[in-house]
Amino acid sequence: MQKENRKMRLSVVICAYNKADLLLNAIDSLKEQSCEKDLFELIVIDNNSTDNTKEVCLDFKSNNPDMKFSYYLEKKQGLSSARNRGIKESNYEIISFIDDDAKANKDYVKNLLDTFLQNPEYIAAGGKVLPVYPGNKEPEWLSRYLWGIVAKIDYGDSSGLFPKKYPAGCNMAFRKFIFEKFGGFNEELIYRGDEKYVFNKLKKGNYKVYYAANVVVYHYIDEKRIQHEAILKISRNIGESERISVRNGNNVLIIFKLFKYLFKLFAAFSISILFCLKGQYKKAKYLILVIWNTILGFINFR
Repeated sequence: MQKENRKMRLSVVICAYNKADLLLNAIDSLKEQSCEKDLFELIVIDNNSTDNTKEVCLDFKSNNPDMKFSYYLEKKQGLSSARNRGIKESNYEIISFIDDDAKANKDYVKNLLDTFLQNPEYIAAGGKVLPVYPGNKEPEWLSRYLWGIVAKIDYGDSSGLFPKKYPAGCNMAFRKFIFEKFGGFNEELIYRGDEKYVFNKLKKGNYKVYYAANVVVYHYIDEKRIQHEAILKISRNIGESERISVRNGNNVLIIFKLFKYLFKLFAAFSISILFCLKGQYKKAKYLILVIWNTILGFINFR
């Protein structure tokens, strides 16, 4: 690592909830980083876990005295609350977030620090999120249009301005002062809505977000998450979060958002025809189901 990296340090925040076994993989991946351990700290926020998350963290801290490791219990339930607690407890000028069911590659910290050092005009960054499926088999229903369901991010190996939308929550990083300027995550929003909330604020402020292709996180996908009921629930949560985010806006904004969803539904039918012609019936079916249930969540249909 270049000597100038010592001018900048990273706080890695992992928000944990009842995934102690996977959490151990996540924190072990930070222990095995290729950079010096004094360049980063690892913070675990336990969001009221009922398993042995606390014991796993305290054992890790005891067995790795050379690491800057902190464990905190956040009693207010919700991922956004846990993330905001992580921001509060962080000590360094860059803050990154990965999930408790994710694993960072060995150059994660080094490459993330290099990203912010070499690109001072960028205020935030996100890298690749590569899902690891049960049995290493990608679901038949998954298409690139539904990557958001499994939080997959992969725009190739060239880094630069973030190509589309915004980074996934299990691989995103920020210059800390941005939270002091705009506040933290919106604790009313669910399933990626809080991430979108922050990145929309950056977009409105004309701040740029960087796609760091060499900052890689592997995201372990639970079998239950890729089953029918879970897919529909996630879709409705996305729509509900969008409804919450615009509920204080004017009626024109709400109607515009609804028409935007209806246009997506029309496009989904068109794309699904192409899938069917290729014999990819599950891809066609779930593309329509996800958009439809997102609309149901947005209009709060139960």
